[in-house]
Amino acid sequence: MKFIAPVLGLVKYAFISLIFFSNVFSSTDPKLLAKLQPYVVSIKSRSIVAAYGDVSPTAGTGFIVDAKNGYIFSNAHVAAGNKVIAEYLATLSSGKEIPLKLIYSDPTADIAVFQGDLKDMGLTEDLSLSSDSIQTGTNVLIIGKNENRHFSTQTGVVANPNEIEGHLPQHAMRISLNMQGGGSGSMVYDVASGKVIGIIFASNMATSAFALPIAYGVEILESLKAGKEPKCFSLGAIFTYSSLGDLVKYYSFSEDSAVEYAKKYPEAFHRALKVHSIMPDSPAEGVLEAGDCILEIDGQEIGPNLYKLDKIINEIGVANKKVKLSIVRYGKKMKLSIAPYNMNDRQVKRMVVFGGATFFEADDVMIRRSGLKGKNRVLITNARLGSGFIEKLPMFPGSNHALICVEKLGNHDIFTLNDVIKAIPSLIKSGHFTIAFRNYGIKIGYDEKIIFNQGRLLEEINVFEQDGGAEEFYFDNKTHAWAVNRLAG
Repeated sequence: MKFIAPVLGLVKYAFISLIFFSNVFSSTDPKLLAKLQPYVVSIKSRSIVAAYGDVSPTAGTGFIVDAKNGYIFSNAHVAAGNKVIAEYLATLSSGKEIPLKLIYSDPTADIAVFQGDLKDMGLTEDLSLSSDSIQTGTNVLIIGKNENRHFSTQTGVVANPNEIEGHLPQHAMRISLNMQGGGSGSMVYDVASGKVIGIIFASNMATSAFALPIAYGVEILESLKAGKEPKCFSLGAIFTYSSLGDLVKYYSFSEDSAVEYAKKYPEAFHRALKVHSIMPDSPAEGVLEAGDCILEIDGQEIGPNLYKLDKIINEIGVANKKVKLSIVRYGKKMKLSIAPYNMNDRQVKRMVVFGGATFFEADDVMIRRSGLKGKNRVLITNARLGSGFIEKLPMFPGSNHALICVEKLGNHDIFTLNDVIKAIPSLIKSGHFTIAFRNYGIKIGYDEKIIFNQGRLLEEINVFEQDGGAEEFYFDNKTHAWAVNRLAG
């Protein structure tokens, strides 16, 4: 499925515009809309430096979940996660604009928490957030911003509570409604229960939207209120759904087990969790295999519930224990044990800007995209137009983006950002040097054929005074802000 973020002028809108189209309810209670509207905010950002992705203004939606502490939920892609240095502003329902600070961006689930001064909002109670299982056919109300303008409302119905979507796939629900482009981060409100059950993060730009179960956010919020940094542990396995028929046909899953599973989990639509791929250099590598069907974790049956699997892995990781899995591999039942790792430790928290290029150490998203293995972890994906790097590096056609892993700068071996920092003074002094790298992106040949070649390449780079000085940006976990260290120039 392809997701497209449309561009209007210079502002890029995040995925989904919520245009009024009452396709489920004959009418929406004006009192309910009036009650929910004060909780909805419009978020816009202006990024300055990006490890990967665009440096451009963006807009999205958020909603207030803790007025006392000023916490607002939105999407990680609205915030651009920990990979962008940006400033954020929120427009409240009153029209007042306030600055926001990014407090937490989850490395896998598309959810972020902002903080702002909400004392003047007059909210006497917080929204009710539900961690209950979501049912097919649930009628929902969504309030967001249409192209960052006035409130737009949409009614819909949960078509499937068990989907998997995202860069590092997460549990999602699919909602039937008409969507076009611009209000990611909107609440999904269960009209019957009076609770928020999800947060919109993507769309097929036509008839369906995708939302995260709000349970992901509830756990994050509980950690923040306790004064702790939220944890996000993983095995390093990417999961997907496989039909029971395919499991029987291709993976020797027994027909009796398939029948029993279908009766036990009718909401699964005859699908079970299967390992899609393994992250390089992760705990799951060499233990789990693509095609493994997950049955149990720590003695608990999972069924189609990826959120439940994620939650248990996180709890075991926080307890510093190993995850015990029961799987089926080509018809053979097996029990495995894996120690999870904290994905927050691999988020982008440092960047070095030098010669117009931005250097950073690979996070899980980029590792999955590239398949990067080994000791060399420094990537360049963004280079400024007109710089010496963009002239020589294999950029994606018509863009200033690449995906290369740096192995040497001049005669300096590069494994970490510290190696880049050590090399910079001599590189600036000479003004010209070579860069050895591997291209994990694409290259278009003279005959316009796409070439995928990850062999080691060498290019010559010139750095001029106009390229500016070298700077190290680093994220301060205490202040939740980026600081800068001038390196040279």
